[in-house]
Amino acid sequence: MVDANGVTFTLNPGRLRLQVCKEDIIRVQYTTASSIPTKTSLSVNNDWASPPTFCVAEDSGNVIITTSRIKAKINTTTGVVSYTDPNDKLILSEDSKTMTPATVEGVSTNKIQTVFSSPENEALFGLGQHQDSVMNRKGTTEHILNANTQINIPMLVSNRGYGIFWDNYSTSDFYGNDSNNTKYRYVSEAGDLVDYYFFYGPSIDQVIALYRTTTGTAPLFPKWAYGLFQSKDHYGSQSEILSVKDGYRNANIPVDVIVQDWDYWDPYTWGSHIMDESRYPDPAMLMTTLHAANLHGMISIWPEYEYTGTPRKAGDQDNYNALNAIGALYPSGGNHHFYDTFNAAARTLVYQQIYEELLGKYGWDAIWADNTEPQPYPDSLNIRSVMTALGKGALYVNAYPLQHNKALYEGWRKVGPNGKRVYILTRSAFAGQQRYGAACWSGDISCDFATFTKQIPAGLNYALAGMPYWTTDIGGYFGAGTDWSSSGNNELFTRWFEFGAFCPVFRVHGQGARELYGSQWSAATKANLLAVDNLRYRIMPYVYSLAFRVTSEGYTMMRHLIFDYPDDSNVFNIMDQFMFGSAFLVNPVTAAGATNRSVYLPAGTWYDFWTGATQSPGSKVMVDAPLSQIPLFVRAGSIVPMGPMIQYATQSIDPLEVRIYKGKDASFTLYEDEGDTYSYEAGQHAQITFDWNEAAQQLTVRARSGTYTGMPMTRTFNVVWVGANHGVGVAVGAADQVVKYDGSEVVVSAK
Repeated sequence: MVDANGVTFTLNPGRLRLQVCKEDIIRVQYTTASSIPTKTSLSVNNDWASPPTFCVAEDSGNVIITTSRIKAKINTTTGVVSYTDPNDKLILSEDSKTMTPATVEGVSTNKIQTVFSSPENEALFGLGQHQDSVMNRKGTTEHILNANTQINIPMLVSNRGYGIFWDNYSTSDFYGNDSNNTKYRYVSEAGDLVDYYFFYGPSIDQVIALYRTTTGTAPLFPKWAYGLFQSKDHYGSQSEILSVKDGYRNANIPVDVIVQDWDYWDPYTWGSHIMDESRYPDPAMLMTTLHAANLHGMISIWPEYEYTGTPRKAGDQDNYNALNAIGALYPSGGNHHFYDTFNAAARTLVYQQIYEELLGKYGWDAIWADNTEPQPYPDSLNIRSVMTALGKGALYVNAYPLQHNKALYEGWRKVGPNGKRVYILTRSAFAGQQRYGAACWSGDISCDFATFTKQIPAGLNYALAGMPYWTTDIGGYFGAGTDWSSSGNNELFTRWFEFGAFCPVFRVHGQGARELYGSQWSAATKANLLAVDNLRYRIMPYVYSLAFRVTSEGYTMMRHLIFDYPDDSNVFNIMDQFMFGSAFLVNPVTAAGATNRSVYLPAGTWYDFWTGATQSPGSKVMVDAPLSQIPLFVRAGSIVPMGPMIQYATQSIDPLEVRIYKGKDASFTLYEDEGDTYSYEAGQHAQITFDWNEAAQQLTVRARSGTYTGMPMTRTFNVVWVGANHGVGVAVGAADQVVKYDGSEVVVSAK
């Protein structure tokens, strides 16, 4: 049966439906029941109100659905679907879809599975963050269940130019090694139907953009959130936080955020959001003082509430009692109870409590949503066995963090704080969570090089699953007994910090003191850390412009090489190199004592960021890697805007150094706005495009488009033609040409 949105088939047994969502997005639903069950997705927020034009034709037992970009061919007997481009080149084909009756946690449901054919040379990526040192998931298996350090995003992408998003929230498994690696399958333990989305790029960027078209746009963070976060487990008083402020500002070390981790409530109950008056006598003054120093504060929030029997202060257990009164707390093995994030009334109530007791009352700028898997700590919890507002927990277990972040984001936008963009840091995630202003980190990890090494492919596959904002605890979390003053740990922290500067979120956290000004660091280490910190802040115009592309284009900032080199099989299994935006090739050093490392240079000419020397592509080269430098290359045909030395992200970026890496045509669009309001959503922002013409040896600074409150009307652009030992490194270089820009187009010729 054909309708305006797709085609429904009667099979033996069951029903199959293909919905044409866009020209390059097909939704597939299959059930063994007599009709396709109604489903309101937790991950998908696009209602597909305007379906595209498509044609339907029959041919020898097959039905072919054709859009302007793809064809879907359905075998009307088996229900097997295959996908081709308009010229009938095969992109992907199913092998089978099955549903098997099952009982999970006492609920009658179905085990659901889809098998796909996969050529031997196909490479597969994504599925979220996993600590298994795997980059290319072809030939591997993965258990899909959120846990501390493991984040399940059921989105898979292929070097063949497609993506599969599996819309199911139950515990699942991916098998990438079926039939001698010629098939892969996705299996979920519970569900009413097979339900997946097929995306066609063919570029990986387009596939990821289609995932976000389906599950939601990632909003722009406040500009300060792209600077350095200083965090610790945990600061114990107002005076300690203020001493951290002074330590950074007095030493002229750039930083934007100081974080209050957990236990600020002690001796009051977990989840009360009461700050202990003896240690935090005036939290409002604390925030005012931080703001006066151009710093922001983020505070830890847990989705759990403690019942101790006797309130220790009026209002201490009010939050627990209010949630308990509406039946929105899960049973546990003790006094700590997680709230039901699937309960809409509970989500509203939880955010109202947070706002009244912390955000609105004191002026905190951001939320750290910790333990959002949730991990059963400090008391036991089996979320699979509980009854949520939507049904048995086993059917929804992986979506718990998605719904918690929904509470925080939607509450903030509706209730306040008004005038501030939402920033949430959360330990777990699920598909669609990017639309809730949330970044993730890789959880409670160890402090050693082996663990550090695992974080890079974990973060890259998280990004390849469509999730743009990610970071780690720089140095690792478990460090309470670590001697950070040892030379080995000075080295570990420096190497991790170098990597962290090229993550979308730049953040120090963990047990033990790690402030950059601390006496645990040698003089050489302090100098190295400061140089890396200064580099992150110098490229802030580049980073913030990339961030707008994340929001406006569905772009990915931290990019495995498959994004830009999908036809180069040499990059498929590289797990310790990545692109940061379109310009930088980042090559972290992950071996203790290393002073060099091997780097694979893909197609194109590459400039050494530190020397300006150029390297030809296509082979591995051994690169010097002194502790003071992360091996860093810039692709020829790049334009990199770099601001002056600044102390915080929203400090002036004028004059702007514009480094031109010749060798190919290049373009870069500089983005600017107010920095921390939602005016950008109404078009209040400005963009300036820089175009380099290699043949003409000319740089054109295009006329500025757009405006915003506080926009500088004139600018100074110091143009640098990068070469050997010229326009290199962190330091501000001498300009080859100075452009006084008033918003009108300017053409500059290279000397």
